[in-house]
Amino acid sequence: FGHKRGAFTGAERDRKGHLLAADGGTLFLDEVGELGLEEQAMLLTALEDGRFYPVGADAPVRSRFALVCGTNRELRAEVRAGRVRDDLLARVSVWSFRLPPLRERREDIEANVRFELEAFAERYRTKARFSRTALARYLAFARSDEARWPHNFRDLSQSVLRMACLAGEGLIDTDDVEKELQTLRVRWAGAAVEPASGEAAGACVA
Repeated sequence: FGHKRGAFTGAERDRKGHLLAADGGTLFLDEVGELGLEEQAMLLTALEDGRFYPVGADAPVRSRFALVCGTNRELRAEVRAGRVRDDLLARVSVWSFRLPPLRERREDIEANVRFELEAFAERYRTKARFSRTALARYLAFARSDEARWPHNFRDLSQSVLRMACLAGEGLIDTDDVEKELQTLRVRWAGAAVEPASGEAAGACVA
């Protein structure tokens, strides 16, 4: 929501905030279910009236934007528990879709492994690659029921990063893969699995 200069200790200048910055465009609000009830009310006003009060402001500012929300919570259950406003959920759920977790999208793993290697090369200015047998071994595990991927793509990204960093002369071999698979098994032992899906919802302000 932004704030005005002097609104609180440390507010040395005006801050526009995301809602105003999104005027005329699109705002992605991740983990919308984490907002407090007061912030939910402010967001609802911004969506319905196209205006809101930055912290410390005496007059409202106006902003019109398309809103896309993400959450890993079951928002209808949160409404029943009193943690999410029913009117806000109704307002943002113009449409919604379920984003399956990685363990339900195993056909996407190989492409994302290659993407992570490209990202590694760009970030660290050094290339890493799998040997053919090492890649086959890693993908066989990654697509198997043993691979839980409790933290979805965060797990996959960190896994590839570890192997790329430790690869001798930039080549990830089968020994590197076996060590990584053991690391994953240990890390996942007893780990809580994240909810089976994420949900995204969107609404537009005309």
